[in-house]
This record gives sequence, C-alpha cells and structure tokens, in this order.
Amino acid sequence: MSIRSLVRPLAAALLALSAPAAAHAAAAPPAVPPAVPPAVHGTVVDSAGTPIPNATVIVAEVARSTTTNAEGAFVLRGLPAGEYHLSITSIGYAPGHLVVKVPTDGPDLTVRVTLVATPLRLSSVVVSASPTGTENERLAQAAVELSGRALARSLSSSVAASLAAEPGVSQRYGGPAATMPVIRGLTGDRILVLQDGERAGDLASSSGDHSVSVDPLAAQRIEVVRGPASLLYGNNALGGVVNVVSNDIPTSVPTHIEGFIGSQGESVTPGAAVSGGLSMGLGSRSALAVRAGYRDMGALRTGGNVTLDGTDARNTNASLGYGFIGERGNLGLAVRGYDFNYGIPAEAGDPEAGIRIDGRRLGLSGRGGLQLNSTAVPYLRVEGTAQDYAHDEVESDGAIGTHFELRTQTLNAQASTQFGRMKGAMGLQGLFKQYAATGEEALTPAADSRGIGAFLYQEVQLRETGAAHPGHKGDVSLQLGARWDDYTITSKTGDPKFGAGRTVDFRNGSGSVGLSWSATDALSLSGSVARAFRAPTVEELYSNAFHAAAGTYDVGNPDLEAEVSTGAEVIVRLNTGRIVAQASAYTNRIANYVTPSILGDTLVDGELVPLNRFAQDDATLTGVEGSLEAQLSAGLVASVMGDVVRGEFTGGGPLPFLPPARLGGGLRWEQGRWSASGDVRHAFAQDRVTGGDVDVATEAYTVVNLSAGTQWLVGNILHRLTLRVDNAGDTRYFDSASRIKFFAANPGRNVSLVYQVQF
Repeated sequence: MSIRSLVRPLAAALLALSAPAAAHAAAAPPAVPPAVPPAVHGTVVDSAGTPIPNATVIVAEVARSTTTNAEGAFVLRGLPAGEYHLSITSIGYAPGHLVVKVPTDGPDLTVRVTLVATPLRLSSVVVSASPTGTENERLAQAAVELSGRALARSLSSSVAASLAAEPGVSQRYGGPAATMPVIRGLTGDRILVLQDGERAGDLASSSGDHSVSVDPLAAQRIEVVRGPASLLYGNNALGGVVNVVSNDIPTSVPTHIEGFIGSQGESVTPGAAVSGGLSMGLGSRSALAVRAGYRDMGALRTGGNVTLDGTDARNTNASLGYGFIGERGNLGLAVRGYDFNYGIPAEAGDPEAGIRIDGRRLGLSGRGGLQLNSTAVPYLRVEGTAQDYAHDEVESDGAIGTHFELRTQTLNAQASTQFGRMKGAMGLQGLFKQYAATGEEALTPAADSRGIGAFLYQEVQLRETGAAHPGHKGDVSLQLGARWDDYTITSKTGDPKFGAGRTVDFRNGSGSVGLSWSATDALSLSGSVARAFRAPTVEELYSNAFHAAAGTYDVGNPDLEAEVSTGAEVIVRLNTGRIVAQASAYTNRIANYVTPSILGDTLVDGELVPLNRFAQDDATLTGVEGSLEAQLSAGLVASVMGDVVRGEFTGGGPLPFLPPARLGGGLRWEQGRWSASGDVRHAFAQDRVTGGDVDVATEAYTVVNLSAGTQWLVGNILHRLTLRVDNAGDTRYFDSASRIKFFAANPGRNVSLVYQVQF
C-alpha cells in the first residue's frame, strides 16, 4: 500500500465536504472579511512566581495543545471567538484551570496561571470524555488520565499493561505483546483504542493473539473513559475508550523547539525500547512534528523463573506531521507507520508452537478547523483518516498460515454549538472498513463494513454560582446526548466453506442523560443513564474454521442482532486539597450479548476440538470501583484502590473471562526532585467461570511493587529517571481475564528502568 493510495480516499472525502462551502462562496457576493479574534498570550508560574517550563496547555474544545518555554510562556493563535477552558499540567503540580473568553476582535489577551505544588495525583481535563472541555468534577462519566510521574511509574511494554493497575481496568493477556485493555469486564470489540483521538485501525479487538499497534513509550498521556462511550464514538465503544495522546499533528506553533526522548528496559522481557520526537515552528504560522521509536523484547519470564518460549517481540514506529495555524483556522496532516513482529505463547507440546505474527500499519491523518461567522455555531472541525493494516501468521516452518488485511477510512465533521446557556457539539461520522483473510486457516470470508452516525451533545448549567475554580459549590450541570447509527456488514463470495456473500444491517439509537452537582467546594456528585450499541463482528457473524487462538472450531451466526446496552452510574468525587478520592457504582444491562456457545466436539485434522457457535443472551454487569489518596505530611501520600465487577447471563451463569475483585494500598513519597513508592495489590480468587478447558478458575494472588525516581532541570530541559521493581516477590499467578490462563502465567519479577527527557 503506497502513500498515494492512502491519500486518494482521504482527499476525496475532504473535497466532498468542502464542495458545498466552496460553491456557496463562489455564488455569494464579495463580503467584508470578518474580524480576527486576538491571540492568547500566557505565562505559567509556581506559587513563588517562578516560571514553569514544559507545562502542557490543553484547549479541549478545539482539540489543541502547546507547551511553555523556558520563561513559562505560551501563545495560542487562531482561537475562534468564544469561551474556552484551558487546562494546564506540569509534573509535581496540581492541574491548573482557566476560563478564557476570546472576543471577536481587539488586542491580544494576556493571562497568568499559578500552579500549586502537590504530591497528590490529580487528573486534568480528559479530552476523550467530552467535546466541551468540562472539568473532571463535572463529568457524569468516570474518566482518568495518566501523564508525567504517574505514567512513568506504570509504563510497561503495552498500552493495556500500562493501565492494568487503574480501578476498573485490567488486561486481556495473550503474552507480552498481544494484550488488550479490559474495562469493567468488557474487552475486544467492545473497547475502542484511539491514537490522538483516531481509531487505531488494527485487528487487536478481533482475537486474543492480536496486539494493539500503539507503543506506550510514544504517549505524552493516556486517557481512559470507563463505561459506554458510543454517544461520541459510535460502534465498538460499548465498554469504554482508551486514547493514547502523542500529538503527531501540531495544533499550535511552539514558542521554542519542544520534544522528548524516552527509553525503557525491562528484565522480565530482556531488551530495550527508545522513543523520541520534536516539534518546531516553521515561521509564525506553521509547525512540524517528527517522532520515531523502537522496541526489542526477549522471551517473557513468568513467576517462578519459568520462561515462556517464543514470546520475543519487536516493533518500529514513526510519524511525520505538519500543521498550519492561521488567524481563522488550522490545517494538519500526519503520516504514521508501525511495523511489528512477535511470537504467540503456546502450551508445551502444542503443534501450533512457534507461530509468529509479522505485520505493519500505515496511516494518513488529516484535520482542519475553521472559525465560522456565527455565534450559535462558532467552530467547525473536520478530520479524516486512511489506514492500511496487514499481518501474517507465520508457522514454525516459515509458511504463512493466514494473511490478514484491513483497510480503514474515517471521516468526521464536528461543530461546536452555543445556544444561550447550552454549550455542546454536533457531528457527522463515517467509518468504512475493507477486511480480508486468506490462507488455509482463514477464519472468515472477506467483508466490507460501512457505518454512518450523527450525534448531538449539549451541556446546560442549570445553576451556576459564579464561584472561582476550584470551588463550584452549588453548581448544577446537565449533560444530554443523542445519536443515530446505520451500520452495514457485507461478506464476499469466495471460499466455498463460507457460502455465498450476504449483507446484514444494524440501525440503532443511543442516548445519555447526566447530572452533576457540586455539593461543596470539595465534594461533587454525578449520575447518568445511557443507552449504547455494538454491531456483531465479522468473526461472530461469518466464521467457519478452527480458531487456534481460542482452541475452538468457530461457526458464525449471521442472524445475530446488535448488542444494546442500558446502564446507570453514580460517581462521588472528593478533593479537599489533602484528600483526593473517587468512587463509582454502576450497572449495565446488555441485551443480545454475543457469547461463544460450546455445542460439543468436532473433528479437526484427526483431533477432537470444542465446537463453538456464537449465540446471544441478555447479560448484566454490576460493579463498584474507587481510589483514594491522602497527604499524610509534606510529600508523603497514602493510597488505596479497589474494584469488583460481577457479570451474569439472564439465562443463568457467569460471563466468561471476568477480572477478579481487587484491593490495593500503597505509600508514596515525593519531595522536590526525589520520589519513592511501594504498593501491594491483592486479587481474589475467581471461580465464577464458564468452565471447560479454557475459562478455568484462578487462585488469589498478591503482588508487591516498588518504585524510586528522581528528576532534575538543566536549563529548560527536564530529565526524569524511574526505577521500578514489579512483582518483587516473583509471585506466580494467572489472571482470570487472560485467554491463555490455562497454561501461561503472568510476568514474574520485573526490574524496569525508564529514562525520559523533555524540552
């Protein structure tokens, strides 16, 4: 796949969107150019008035960000007239927040933000959770972001492993490379993984032996939205969203050459990883961003000093992005590449041992924003992607058992809206996929998918006291959303074992209602009800072959209906300045939940294997999750966390592969440039399983993790060194959410060293 072939569909889509506007402009008489809103010049300082370099400034409403220079200064140009929530973050400080009102014209604005030092972990605005830049305490949905020291303390070889300690989040473990996040008991095609807000465009969701094609070392931050997110993202977001933010397309002209270098080594998978990038201004209106990385891992060593042979892995990734930031809008383009090769864990004596996955992903992304001459609809953002993904499953003798290809195109148009006290967004989204699997072991026929969606999201301040941030005592906010999706999957006629091609259509409406109340300046309560949907996958509809990763002969069911989720959630958030806590309770009823159904055994190449036909049954997931941090003294923080989810089919029996209930606690000390921490995580036994040879019960286990770090500033260059010891006791344990738990243990003792430079 060439860059030219990727450019064509994206360019055609962008031209199609711009054609009506161009025609209108050609027909309209000449007009006086509208006024140009002023730029925002800002300075970020600490409590003593000392400038803070390398602080990140995020404007969520228009998906833009920049960083401060050595003098703590930043500039935001080309913001349309309106009100914006600026979120400012820096390592060792509580996130700052500032509301800026940009007029239609006039002199440039000057703002000053003071950040307060704190050892507590506090999340800034989670862009993936809301299109309006809403502060976390006003969100009606549980969301969290990892960045800075918190990300360095949890950084692992995969995105899922880096998030596995978060409340409500675990991982579908298929070896060190083939992992997938599990959110509140849901994973695979029910979780959407994004990079810079765009679909990753890989096959990680389709099978337990496929990996997410994003390396976490490239992340500036990682955002997680727990619970249904179909309202903003459509299909595949039934359980939640993970967004890896690498800022590959510049959205502001930096005031200095900014960038990062990161490196990591782990003893549990001997090897090393390195990643680096920089962004620089090309004059006063444009910027260039370059990023590249490489990871090489040896075979995994599990607890008890047992090596999982053939699980070595490597990947190479790179991106090149360009952004133009004008007075009334911005344009950007990025090219990404990701090349990978890894081994699949296999049971001793398994004839499938030695299989490797060798593949690549190439993508092109484009986005543009335009200020509109309207107070009701002030801003329009258009984004498009074209991605080409392929991988081979290579057998031990070098033969290619199956070749997979997936081409994905997306086109999204989103307009911000302001109607009196109502602020929000409306949008149109298109998702197009062309999938093919060839070879003797192909599981499904080739198939094309098309999804069209439209949504409306609004926030209303029912009561606003006007109190300054962080105090919003008495404020009441209502969040409303509605969405309609039309999703079609068409299989193609080819291999006789799959029969004639056929088309299935899924049409569904989604919606949500959320309410948040700031009971005091420190305590906020939120609640929401939501309806979301997911269309069945090609594998669930059309499979007819032995599936080595699952150990079953899979038969699809083209009569499957769309899954429809109806859920409710209540969230309590507390931030006193010395105590930060969040607790959530939720219930989620999923009608038509698609699940494997073992009908007996069938003969495959002379061997009896379980025969699986995908079926449906209504299911309910109910859970509680929470975390608390308390500052005991200057620099000393105690923390606790816990989560539990219970899933039941209406017809009786537990949902398969649910994570265990967990409890954890720890102590962390941060004083200036030095930090140290230790925590204990206990997972309870999980005996609520479907049984058989795959979804087996797992025993309780306890792991101890230790960490120490230091950081220092040389000029405006920040150096950070983190040493971790994960699973210090080398506990041998099996995670119940793993698809290979019946033979493969999780990682043993791991000594990890992370060195990062930010400038």
